[in-house]
Amino acid sequence: MGPFAREVLAAYLTAAALVAVGFGLLRAALWLGMARRLSARQTLRVGRMTVGLAVLLPFGALGVRELLPVAPLFTFERSLVRYTAPSEPPTSRASRGAASESPAPGRGVPVAAPLGLLGLGMSAVLAWELRRYARLRRGLEALPLLRRVGRVRVVVGEGGAFSVWFPGRGAWVVVPCVLLEDAEAFRLTVRHELQHHRQRDTVFAYARLCFDSAFFWNPFARAFSRWLADCQEFACDEALVTGPRVPAEAYARCLLQASSRVPGSSPLPAGVTGMSHPTVRRIRMLFEPRPCSSGRALGLVLSLAVVMAPLALWAQGAARGRAVSLAEAQALAAAQPEGDLPVVVDAAVVEQLNRFVTTSKGRDFMRKALANLAVHREALSGTLRSRSLPEGLLAVAMVESAVSNLPETSREPSLAPGPRGAGVWMFIPETARRHGLKVEAGRDERLDVARETQAAASLFQALHARYGDWRLALAAYNQGEGVVDRALAETGVRDASELTRTGKLNGYTSTVQAAVLLLRNPHLLD
Repeated sequence: MGPFAREVLAAYLTAAALVAVGFGLLRAALWLGMARRLSARQTLRVGRMTVGLAVLLPFGALGVRELLPVAPLFTFERSLVRYTAPSEPPTSRASRGAASESPAPGRGVPVAAPLGLLGLGMSAVLAWELRRYARLRRGLEALPLLRRVGRVRVVVGEGGAFSVWFPGRGAWVVVPCVLLEDAEAFRLTVRHELQHHRQRDTVFAYARLCFDSAFFWNPFARAFSRWLADCQEFACDEALVTGPRVPAEAYARCLLQASSRVPGSSPLPAGVTGMSHPTVRRIRMLFEPRPCSSGRALGLVLSLAVVMAPLALWAQGAARGRAVSLAEAQALAAAQPEGDLPVVVDAAVVEQLNRFVTTSKGRDFMRKALANLAVHREALSGTLRSRSLPEGLLAVAMVESAVSNLPETSREPSLAPGPRGAGVWMFIPETARRHGLKVEAGRDERLDVARETQAAASLFQALHARYGDWRLALAAYNQGEGVVDRALAETGVRDASELTRTGKLNGYTSTVQAAVLLLRNPHLLD
């Protein structure tokens, strides 16, 4: 599974968790006294907004993931596993560990299989409910029409009263045939169901259908959906008795008669409105005072958002990766193989390492670099070993080109600042010619990986001999000897960290050293 798919799955699971959290917080707030301060219609709006926050916040966090805080993903002890192991190709490491190690979490079948089953379950539930909607529509079209109220068709059915709307097919109100004997009950029932259409409950029914299908496995989502259905009925009742045309006493009698006279109906598709809800609670609500201030509802929604938004951000940060601390990076660097490229960890190196680990662009680039390195590693490492150069210099090719043999005209990204070159090592024409490579029309030896690697090895040897310090040599590889010589002469400082901090050198050395740590610890990208 690709990184983006994993992040979407993490956002979905976060949404499922936030549904439970939001529902629990909302019910707790209502139980603690907010229920008396909100009208039924306000409660319904707050409930719908809470569902929207729970579902949308994690995906909103996914959209701004580069700015999110981070949270633990791997333990520090896990990062120390390979301290004493030499740097070696991933293929050999995988082949040796195949018999004893289980697949890494987040990759391959352990993630892809549940994701596929989840998608299959969603599709099956949604298809089943849509099929019930289609069957219901065909049944409604066969019922006798009593009247039309605008675009709504009022028909007589056998079960309980309900209202439903079909996109492009119109809206229906279904009234039980037993109510035809009671003109007052019939009138109030029709008014009630028409109110569902007026307050768009029959439109929101499809949002509830999608919500129920998306979280079919989540008991908290099902409970939240049922609670919203109850709130729709209470809000509809409240809207009716608030006006002058429907006295609360007459409506209460209608509810009592309907509960005793209307037969039970077969289960309706998810989201379709119905009157099979607690009669006593509905009647009690009719005579309770109805607050009219909208400030309390808005305040409650904002309070829920203040609690849920950080949870969504934290969860998304955990899915993205975990920031490496300065102490952890120093411990990783201390375990370098003997004779390899030394890594001096400072704040700039840690910052760049965390860009690789905790941002999608950084992870994607470095994963691509490590995958390409598996193809070219033996050839590149062999040349470096033949010149007695540290294998950690492979990180230069990772930063320059993601170990891709690119022409100078390529638009593929590079993490190296300055003029764009070509090949795996990204030589600019002047440097390539100075080290014996032909760069001319119709022939560019920078694209010969073996020859360019020989030239890069010669350049590394010369730069290290000149400065006696690998960090200064790396800075000269990118910025040129003139820039490094001038920085040394002006400051008298030979510490690359200090020269980078004061702006005398760019951040190239820090970027390469961070890549060295990833080269030795590719599990940080899991």
